[in-house]
Amino acid sequence: MVDFNFTEEQLSLQKLAHDFAINDIKPVTDEMDKIADPNEVHENFPWHLIEKGSALGLRTAALPEVHGGAGIGILTHLLMLEELCQADSGFATHFHQAWKMAKLLVERCSPEQRDHFLPKFTDDPRALLAVGITEPDAGCDNLMPYDEPDGGMRTSAVRDGDEWVLNGTKHFVACASVSKLYFVSTRTDKTVGVTQGVTVFLVEKDTPGFTIGRIHDKMGNRLMMNAEMIFDNCRVPDFNRVSEVGKGLSFLGSFGARHIPTTGAFGLALARAAFEYALEYAKTRVQGGRPIIEHPTVALRLGEMATLIEAARAVSIQAAWLADQPEYDSLRGLLSSIFASDVGPKVCDLAMQLMGGYGYMKEYPIEKLMRDTLMCYHIDGTSDVHKIKIGEMLSGVKTAGYITE
Repeated sequence: MVDFNFTEEQLSLQKLAHDFAINDIKPVTDEMDKIADPNEVHENFPWHLIEKGSALGLRTAALPEVHGGAGIGILTHLLMLEELCQADSGFATHFHQAWKMAKLLVERCSPEQRDHFLPKFTDDPRALLAVGITEPDAGCDNLMPYDEPDGGMRTSAVRDGDEWVLNGTKHFVACASVSKLYFVSTRTDKTVGVTQGVTVFLVEKDTPGFTIGRIHDKMGNRLMMNAEMIFDNCRVPDFNRVSEVGKGLSFLGSFGARHIPTTGAFGLALARAAFEYALEYAKTRVQGGRPIIEHPTVALRLGEMATLIEAARAVSIQAAWLADQPEYDSLRGLLSSIFASDVGPKVCDLAMQLMGGYGYMKEYPIEKLMRDTLMCYHIDGTSDVHKIKIGEMLSGVKTAGYITE
């Protein structure tokens, strides 16, 4: 029997994330969102918030207790991420990535690699993690329309004795400008398609030949710190190779598939924030001699928003709970992620309509929520790519992409 009652530990961690988000993150990130230059955002990145998150145990929460973490599962990850995204979904991504990538390091890397790299993460309260997959000519469409040698990512890694030489560029990489350790997907064999020719390496920020390029100037989620990663004859030892040669896509894919339900937290949180503000606005805004919440069309919009949010929360919680079980169908994760991601922009749009011209003004929070929530169409791959994969899975066609298991 499925039991969706949360444990006391889950509720405690959820509250911890909520209090940190509202009391610490939001006042800072609301002001930083007004900075126009992404390089200035980088220069003034609020490291004190990362340090406080570390002191609270949030940054390392996904690690097993034996490694100093709380051992959170996918469901707890979802609950905590939703609370952090209520304050700022861009900044929350640094914790989201830390949770995923730290767990990847512990679960999928060798004991020797774990023992070498993990202390660099746990012992440094500013250590953040990122994964470089997307490139200027290849993103979530790495396998579309075909898995052939001339398709997909082009960043290369060539073996030279006990080292690999990396060349190429990644871009749009979340947390790239502020992270210290990166999982990097590379093409090690260009005579075959990406399903057989991609290998993953760990690269540290201070590695010669590796630099951070342009920090992307985005309309929203400005503290996500997306940036280019440039490799120019960057040498890494074979010890840093974390996947089998040529099996990098499956190395990332099976792990990513189990975590895909957590991406629904972004749309869910932003929808919830927009709804809660619109609800309070409707109670206090007076037109025609009475609060607009008493107007039928306003009540209709609020009802639609509440219904969408509750439905998104239900499917997200179910998918996250299933992802914590030994037997997991990644189709459930994709379905929940797509639905919650679509709900975010839709609810923000309804909130903006409800508020009229005020919703479009920068002094009100809805316009920022709208800018941030449009990212939901592109989290861990575009919505259209995810829907294509869902269709393939439903039809019985085996999908080889990195988000399936």
